[in-house]
Amino acid sequence: MKLIKKKYIDFTFTKSVANMKNISCSPRKLRLVANIIRNKKVEYSIYKLNHIKNKGAIIIKNLLLSAISNWKIKNLKKDINQYNFYIEKILVNQGYQLKKIRPAPQGRGNKVRKKYSNLYITIISKL
Repeated sequence: MKLIKKKYIDFTFTKSVANMKNISCSPRKLRLVANIIRNKKVEYSIYKLNHIKNKGAIIIKNLLLSAISNWKIKNLKKDINQYNFYIEKILVNQGYQLKKIRPAPQGRGNKVRKKYSNLYITIISKL
């Protein structure tokens, strides 16, 4: 019985991260947009985000462009045109909540909760 040596091909995947905190948009509205582009190519997702009429789409698109720019800074010697970028992880978490009371009829008060979000995006580059 002959032993066959396994050849391991080492693909160097480089990651880039961008995050934004205290976004004045509720997490539920951001998650609707984030679910559309999760685990997709960055080029496709930017094209898709340009055609969505939503406040969250603009915020996520700007953060994606920031993640690409972080990758460029991290890998100065590499050519960006040779790589395909994919969204590896996109997290939308709830930030703090602004609570106030709005006057209501008969001396009552209604609670108003303004929710803020935290957004975290990781992209990965493949040859």
